[in-house]
Amino acid sequence: MSKMDHLSPTTGDQAFDLPKGVHVVAQPTMLAELDALADHLTAVACSVDDPLPIADLAGASIVVIEVDPASRNSLQRIDRLRTDFPQMPVIAGLAKVDIATSRQLLRRGVTDIVALPFSVDELVTSIVDAGQQLEAKGGTQAALAPFIAVLKTIGGSGSTTVATHLAAQMMHDKGEGHRACVIDLDLQAGDVASYLGCSPRLTLADLIEAGDRLDEELVLSVAAQGHDLVDVIAPPADIVPIESIDFEQLMRVINIARRHYDLVLVDLPGSFTNWSLSTVYAADLTLAVGTLTIPSLRHAKRQIDFMVSMGIPRDSIQFVLNQVEKGLFKTINANDAAEAIKHPVLATVSEEASALREAQDQGELVYSVSKRGRFSKDIMRLSELITGRLAEAR
Repeated sequence: MSKMDHLSPTTGDQAFDLPKGVHVVAQPTMLAELDALADHLTAVACSVDDPLPIADLAGASIVVIEVDPASRNSLQRIDRLRTDFPQMPVIAGLAKVDIATSRQLLRRGVTDIVALPFSVDELVTSIVDAGQQLEAKGGTQAALAPFIAVLKTIGGSGSTTVATHLAAQMMHDKGEGHRACVIDLDLQAGDVASYLGCSPRLTLADLIEAGDRLDEELVLSVAAQGHDLVDVIAPPADIVPIESIDFEQLMRVINIARRHYDLVLVDLPGSFTNWSLSTVYAADLTLAVGTLTIPSLRHAKRQIDFMVSMGIPRDSIQFVLNQVEKGLFKTINANDAAEAIKHPVLATVSEEASALREAQDQGELVYSVSKRGRFSKDIMRLSELITGRLAEAR
């Protein structure tokens, strides 16, 4: 049987076909116009300024969403939909349809645009067209692996060390046959490949420059094995301007990786750019890594406040204290840090400099030289906590 199911009765004497799994995200006054379709779609009451209800859309085949071009959050919700569900048609509902806004939404990947308040006839036509396009492409939306952005609060905080070990530990915890990809987006000082003992011939630059030739085969040819459980996409071999990344192409790389791997982490530079902030917004979870120093905590507070002010949910930002020395008589502890940055500390990771230095000089993870050290135990605990946060977020 076709994925398109014949439905009737409809408004007047008209009959039409609607695909299953259509979700409409709009404020209640707009949804009230769709009573005639109540049995044929899922209504999600949501203001344009509310966060995108990702959990409610998990089973959607097509999403119709109310858009207010004057609301940054409203437009960012479109970006989130296109990032998390790249194959799913998105139909935008606009109170005022004009050329400039229409072009902006189409550039963001919207399939079609309908007027608000909804006209049942117009909406049905748009949904049917979108459903036929989806069916022609093979139908269902492939699930995407979790996506974590790792952010350093200050240089030397050890975010790359945490990212590489966390990726390996999470895959170890998932069991045999699982694999992660770490994408090094620290364009000017990235060390993921060297920490994992590989020297990739191809880099992220080859993927960004590929344009329409980008596909899974190319991404996998660039990804180098850095560990038994972790592949690496390295930054450009030459130093490039930090603003030189095309965000849309970067997200295509990330989403291809998410369809192939079981986890994708990106290791971000310390400074925010338009593309790095957008990457954080697209991530399921952001892991900010800092230390128990006044400069690191000061920068951490500024970063977290900035991200929240830009519409990133506070509960999607997890703060980890790295390089923590265990023992008594410390002048500052994790509770003090949480108070200083006005944000919870998810976990602490112990200082184990000599073992880490020895392992990284050999291009290995610390487990190769110290399997039972405090650092290893803390990473195991962090893996459990992050897995739990991801389950809550998704």
